[in-house]
Amino acid sequence: MGVEIVFSPFNELVASLHVLCNPVHHPYRRKWAVEAEASLSKETVAEIRLLGSLSYEWLYLMNIRNEYKLNESTTEEAIEFICTMPDESFVYYMLGEQYSPDMLKRFRKDHRMSPLNHHQKDLLMHPGEWKDRLHRLLYEYNEKIFQRELFRIQPWITRAAATFQQKLDRSAQEAMNELHPDVTLNGTSLKVQKGETYRFSLKEYPHLALQPSTFITPHVMLGVYPGRLFLGLHVAVPETEASKDEPPIDLVLMFKALGEATRLKILRDVLMHPYSTKQLAEKHDLAEATISNHIKTLEKCGLVRSERKGYYIFYSGNRERMESLRSDLSQYISLPLLEQFIYESDFT
Repeated sequence: MGVEIVFSPFNELVASLHVLCNPVHHPYRRKWAVEAEASLSKETVAEIRLLGSLSYEWLYLMNIRNEYKLNESTTEEAIEFICTMPDESFVYYMLGEQYSPDMLKRFRKDHRMSPLNHHQKDLLMHPGEWKDRLHRLLYEYNEKIFQRELFRIQPWITRAAATFQQKLDRSAQEAMNELHPDVTLNGTSLKVQKGETYRFSLKEYPHLALQPSTFITPHVMLGVYPGRLFLGLHVAVPETEASKDEPPIDLVLMFKALGEATRLKILRDVLMHPYSTKQLAEKHDLAEATISNHIKTLEKCGLVRSERKGYYIFYSGNRERMESLRSDLSQYISLPLLEQFIYESDFT
């Protein structure tokens, strides 16, 4: 097994954009996100969120950098590489490698029956325009926000990487088991807990790449590629100390939604089968307006989805969101431990 620590300035830029799209999930960086957003125009913030909605809140762009092994020394190198890719490759990666090139060709010929949303279809039909938008946005953001922050955090990243490298030199297994509470390494495999448990054989994935980041926490799994796994190496920065114990707002909303008996029963029902409010009202002997209020609460925190069928709207449970609840809670509770366990010396 080989373990390598590799800092990517482009992936750190991408991680910062991810935080701007969803700051409540990143309490370590919430204060920075508020200040960064306030210094950007409303149009730029809207563009960040729109492009983020196409690319899993920007994280899909990490796959381009990691799969092509760019090893960029500046963010501009990676931006130019991505924005000059062949159109087919650009669309493929922006959509998260979910659809094969042949499927994308079929969607382009007749996109009416494709599962893509409006913006994804536009990306498919006009990739050059989207590359231009991405290019303009990344250069503007890099110049106005990220370069200044990168200059500030670089010493902390260098120090954290050197500290963890010393631990790897002493014992790679012990160091990897301190990387993150959800990561466990034994002699033959690596286990990552992320909603569900993932196990990777070290024979199949003999190379582990650790990417230091001040933005990526609470995420740890950054990519799975042939023979290689990419994991995040959390780097603490001083100004996050005051807010590290604040729970993510969406996690609080989820527990508030689940903290009422009838609502919990309704969620169980719609996780098993789609229901309309009328059907749920009859099942639970409640007024339809009461059911609607419960559904709105569950929708607000992402636990329920809606779909119109004729005259009725049917509601179904979001299984992915439910599966992430345990992981989100575990990651939040583990955050102070993570800071104390590995990176306390970073504050000295």
